[in-house]
Amino acid sequence: MERGHLYLPPLSYALPMGQVYAPYHGSSSSTSSKPEQIEELVNQQLHHLKMHYADEEQRYVDQMLLENPIVVERRAPLALKTEIPVLDSRGTGSGSGSGSDMKDAQRQRAESCRKSRYNNKIKKAKLRFRHKFVSGQLKKSAVMLDTMRDVIAQAERQLIERGFPAAALERMRSTFGLEMEQ
Repeated sequence: MERGHLYLPPLSYALPMGQVYAPYHGSSSSTSSKPEQIEELVNQQLHHLKMHYADEEQRYVDQMLLENPIVVERRAPLALKTEIPVLDSRGTGSGSGSGSDMKDAQRQRAESCRKSRYNNKIKKAKLRFRHKFVSGQLKKSAVMLDTMRDVIAQAERQLIERGFPAAALERMRSTFGLEMEQ
């Protein structure tokens, strides 16, 4: 590394191929923007970034679901089924609910329970994969923050070596809210 030049590591927040970062969609001739316009542009950019993040998260979750399919085991059928006959008001077995109707209702309940178990497993897996994605993004952000702190510290050292007043650096730190550990 040549003395006098800052080492800037490659940033990992690069946009995907084909996308161009263009925060301003207005004409390039207007250099003085009103605060309302700037706020609107910031809101548009934040919305764009949130949508991009949500798409990225969904793509990750979908990919993880494809790589790790959800398996729902069938519960073993009961060996001895005891059916309780439906009694009518006279206390005798009634023909109002035929055996096939009861079996259909039982089959529908069983299918509903299976679907519910399957959907619950999918929800849990999606939550687990979303958590994994967000954790990874936070780790990347922490690494990037540490890298930027290192770059700022390196720039401060070089400024001091070149004779920049330390008091001016302190003013800059307090102005921009930077508390550097030295």
